[in-house]
Amino acid sequence: MKLEKLIIYGFGRHENRTINLNKPMAVFYGMNEAGKTTIQQFVLQILFGFSARSQPHKRYEPKAGGKYGGQLQLSDPVHGRVVIERTAGKSAGDVTLWFEDGRRGGEAELSELLRGYDRASYEAIYSFSVHELQDLDQMTEQELTRTLLSSGTAGVDHAGRMESQLEREMGELFKKGGKLPLINRLTEELRELEAELRDYKLRADTFRPATERLEQIKQRLGELDRAENIIVQGIKEAEKWQQAAPLLARKQQLERLAENGPVNFPESGIRQYERLLDQKNELQAESAFLENELARLKPVGDLPETDSLADLLGREAEWHQMDSSLKVKEEERSRLQDDLGRLLKLCGMTQEQALSADASLEQEERLKSILQALQSAEQEQAFRQRRLAEERERLSEAEHALKQYLEAEPPEEQRQRAERWADIEPQLALAKAQRKRQAGTAANNRLAQFLLGAIGVVGLAIAAVSADAFTGVLAAMALGASAWLWWRDRKSPDGSAHDELVERYAGKEAEYEALLTKLAEYDKGLDERFDAIESSKRKIAALPQTNSSPELQEYRSLLRSLGFPEETSRATVLTVFDKLRDVHTAASRLERISGEIGKLENEREAWLDQAQRACGKPASASNVISVLRAEWETRQQKLQNAGKIREKKRQLEEQSRKCGERLAKLSEALEELFTRAAVADEDSFYRAAKRSEQANSAQEQLRVIQSQLSVIGEVEKPAALADGRVDAEQFLGRLQRQLDELREERQSLWEEQAEKLQLTRHLLSDEGHALKLQELEMKKAEFQDAAKEWAVNRAIVEVFKQTMDELKETKLPAVLRRSESYFTQLTGGDYVRLLLSREGNFEALRKDGLRFRVIELSQATKEQAYLALRFALASSLKESHPFPIIMDDPFVHFDRRRRRQVIKLVEELQANHQFIYFTCHEEMREAWPSAQQIDVANPERSIQA
Repeated sequence: MKLEKLIIYGFGRHENRTINLNKPMAVFYGMNEAGKTTIQQFVLQILFGFSARSQPHKRYEPKAGGKYGGQLQLSDPVHGRVVIERTAGKSAGDVTLWFEDGRRGGEAELSELLRGYDRASYEAIYSFSVHELQDLDQMTEQELTRTLLSSGTAGVDHAGRMESQLEREMGELFKKGGKLPLINRLTEELRELEAELRDYKLRADTFRPATERLEQIKQRLGELDRAENIIVQGIKEAEKWQQAAPLLARKQQLERLAENGPVNFPESGIRQYERLLDQKNELQAESAFLENELARLKPVGDLPETDSLADLLGREAEWHQMDSSLKVKEEERSRLQDDLGRLLKLCGMTQEQALSADASLEQEERLKSILQALQSAEQEQAFRQRRLAEERERLSEAEHALKQYLEAEPPEEQRQRAERWADIEPQLALAKAQRKRQAGTAANNRLAQFLLGAIGVVGLAIAAVSADAFTGVLAAMALGASAWLWWRDRKSPDGSAHDELVERYAGKEAEYEALLTKLAEYDKGLDERFDAIESSKRKIAALPQTNSSPELQEYRSLLRSLGFPEETSRATVLTVFDKLRDVHTAASRLERISGEIGKLENEREAWLDQAQRACGKPASASNVISVLRAEWETRQQKLQNAGKIREKKRQLEEQSRKCGERLAKLSEALEELFTRAAVADEDSFYRAAKRSEQANSAQEQLRVIQSQLSVIGEVEKPAALADGRVDAEQFLGRLQRQLDELREERQSLWEEQAEKLQLTRHLLSDEGHALKLQELEMKKAEFQDAAKEWAVNRAIVEVFKQTMDELKETKLPAVLRRSESYFTQLTGGDYVRLLLSREGNFEALRKDGLRFRVIELSQATKEQAYLALRFALASSLKESHPFPIIMDDPFVHFDRRRRRQVIKLVEELQANHQFIYFTCHEEMREAWPSAQQIDVANPERSIQA
């Protein structure tokens, strides 16, 4: 099975990401928190389901929302290409499989694809990390041996976990000397139930004595009730007498006091007198205070005048406006002076020159017309100069072209040949025609010669044969004619002049024609260049030679009249003229502003003079308002103080008058109070008040005592107190002690009665004995079940141990042989064997023959033994379970030499296994240069094959 592509919809920090795996070795590299473990968990959870929330593994649900899950695309030697998709749904997620033949599947097909492996089985062989290797150092020898066995034998890990589970369950059922296991607790509970049943039997023997004692208690309680009633009645009578005796004695005393009091003393007389006296004292003190305050008041004196100050302060806005206007005017004057200076510098004139110059609209229009005329004249002159320059340029170019053309003039010899050819050409044509004609005649003559010769020869032959003279004569004549023709042709000379001409110039007609054409074209071009030169000279002569001197003189004359320098540029003269007009405007405004400033300064000086007279103090323009306001506030404060003094004096005088009136009224009220009490002075009044108060108090107390006695009722002195030897308090104490003794005895009898009643009722109606018997039987049954479960678990553990022994003897040796080879390679030959001792513990044989228990090895060597067994088991299962091997940085404890060995071993195993390696170490990524490098944090930097 080979993983080919990871498609992450949303898993942890990764979202919408696709990773292609196209090499046997894929290295996922990234710093901490880059998401390496997230991708590892993505592969495992897509294969075996999302982790439940109660499991230790995280679910890696996307924090930002989005689709949860993804796809794995893989190729399997049995099922071909398969796509596994798992998305959110039930706890483990909804899984769908697509096969390359179009079939779809679910959990059942996935289980078949994974060969029945669950996540724990897969991680026991094909997936491990540095954390599992680090845990080896914390294991006991037994745990380490079991871990190595599980790494070297498929199924041993699961069996070992089940054995541990069963042993743990057995420990929960029974432990020698323990208290918490179930069987131990049941044994203790059975002992306690048997003891309780023995107690029930003892309590049943106490029923009859308890009933007899209950009857005795009932009789004694009746006697106690009667005795208690007698004592309680005596206590009530004694308490009633004890309560009434002081009241009777006090009644007699109060009656004597009530008879001695005054008759007509005013009600609440003391309170009225003291209240009036307090008021009189307060008024006298107040009157003295008012007199003192009047004496302390200062005289008012003369009041200051504030109208002029108020008038000036009311005109404060006028002052600020005037001051602000003055500042604005001065700023404007300064700005105008700056502008005027700047404009004069731009004009290049003094102020007198500028102001004396005429800047009227008429002068401006005249300047514009002169400039326009000068510009037109200069434009016309520039146009003519441009035309003249162009024609001169053309003349120069034509002369230069003529010079270059003359340099290419044909030689004189060629021109002479051309001239001769002009004479020879008609002669050559005539000679060619004559020769052609002669050639045709000669050909005809030769034919006639041949015919006549042949006829003559044939005629002579016939005449000779036939002896015909006429034929012979005719044949002779034919031969004679043939001879004459031959002689005539011989007579025409072969080296005649025509033949010589033809022989000399025959075939050179094209050469001479080309020469003639060349010379004709050259002459034509030469004529054209001469014509161009003559045309340019005529045009130059025809162009007028004028300038703009009159307009320029007029322009300079106008500049002098305006006072401008003659070298003033025409491009800026209008601007300078505008600036001159601005100078006139600025100078006029500056003069007006200066006048306004002088006027405002005069007004300000007048205002300041008025302010100084009003406040009587010197003031400047910068602080005049503050001086006026301060003086006005000072005078206002004096006026307010004077007003307050007058008002306070009036109020004090009014209060003093009212205080005197109230004192007179209080004196009258005091005299009236003394008259009503029939006394002459204060001491007599207090003595009469005291007697009246005592009499009133006695009357009030008599009423209270009388009401109390009426509540108590009629009282008789107890007989025990009649002789006077024992007082009421002692008598009550003795009765109370007797009553307490009776109540204590009764309480004790009640408690004993309740205990006996509870005992007898419990013995009569108690079902606890039967319940305890039933509970005892139930505990015995539970004890038997627990003992049976413990025995079954014990038997299963023994079976597991036998199975482990069989696995050690059957499957483990083959894996051990392969793991020994891997272990030797990983340790660089330092260790040559990996053995199982008779006790079932792993041992390593070093190359020097020394044996070491695995627990005695270093952390890194333990990890190498663990890796060797894992790799050996994976290699032995490559046909039945061809799963990829996933490693999470397990080589961090290896030194450089052994790290190279494990890298070499992994490269050898890549032929049969796919490796997926997660690391945060740069050197581990560089250790596999030929592997597919995947940068987890920056996918664009990943090295894809």
